[in-house]
Amino acid sequence: MTVSSIVQLRSDRRQFVDVFTTVTEYEFVWDPASVGSNGEVHETVAIAGARLGDMCFLSVDTDWLLLDLNAYVSTTDVVTIGIHNPTGGAINLASCNAHLIVMRPTHRHLIRS
Repeated sequence: MTVSSIVQLRSDRRQFVDVFTTVTEYEFVWDPASVGSNGEVHETVAIAGARLGDMCFLSVDTDWLLLDLNAYVSTTDVVTIGIHNPTGGAINLASCNAHLIVMRPTHRHLIRS
C-alpha cells in the first residue's frame, strides 16, 4: 500500500462546536494492497496533530468492492487505515483519492457514576 500527497484542507469546528474541539480534513492519493480472502491489511499514515481518543472518518472515491474500511488514531500523529475482506476471493482496490476527517471530542459530556 502507498499513501502520497497528503494535503490538509482545513482545520475548524464550524459544526458540532459543543462536541468537538477540533475537526481537521485531509485528502491523499491511496493505492491499497490486495487483500486476500477473509484477510486484513493495515497501513499507517502520518497525520500531524492526531491524538489517541480522536475520531476518524474515511471515504474513498471508488467502489469498496464489499471490503470493510476503517481508520483510527493508533498513536500520536499516526492514523491506521484497516481493510478487511470478508469475501471468498482476493480483492484489490484501484488507486483512489481518500478523504479523512479527524475530530477531537471535547470530553466534557462524560457520564459519571
